[in-house]
Amino acid sequence: MPTLNLPIFPLPIFILPQGITRLRIFEARYLKMVSLAMKNQGFVIFSHDNSEKVNTMKVGSWVEVINFDQGEDGILLIDVRCKCLVDIQAITQDKVNLHHGDVTPKNHWPDTSLDKTTGELSASLNKLFSENTELDELYQKPCFSLGNWVVARWMELIPLKLAEKTLFTNQNSYNQAKQLLQRIILTDEGI
Repeated sequence: MPTLNLPIFPLPIFILPQGITRLRIFEARYLKMVSLAMKNQGFVIFSHDNSEKVNTMKVGSWVEVINFDQGEDGILLIDVRCKCLVDIQAITQDKVNLHHGDVTPKNHWPDTSLDKTTGELSASLNKLFSENTELDELYQKPCFSLGNWVVARWMELIPLKLAEKTLFTNQNSYNQAKQLLQRIILTDEGI
């Protein structure tokens, strides 16, 4: 696929393909970004946390706006879904300090059937969704039957530093992510 030029939104969040998150948009430059995203092909979330060392990996999450609303405080709320991961090349800033980057889509984990471990992770994730109204409302069509979907959602949710999570943007990192979750999630549950 050819290189695209898309707005870049640096945020301290981590989102993998098919992941959904809700964003509060209030700065003028990001309102402009949403306007551009609605007219064009979306924007890129660059996982960045000011308290951590600069992320040397130039990988972002190419997202599309799937829903928008206005919060009680008048701030724009948008729900975005990650279409795919992208490699970010050149980054520029426009006159309102909105970042733009040349990006190229990259492959991530292929669809994977559930096995014993991902089946147990799926059951615990399904339970978490049923207990968390906000998560349950964001995901209108969850894919609890796909191992890669389940592992990706857990990777987004677990409390690891962003720098550690970016290791799992590699196409070949699925098994390592699954093993990490098995140690963290399933051991904690006593399964």
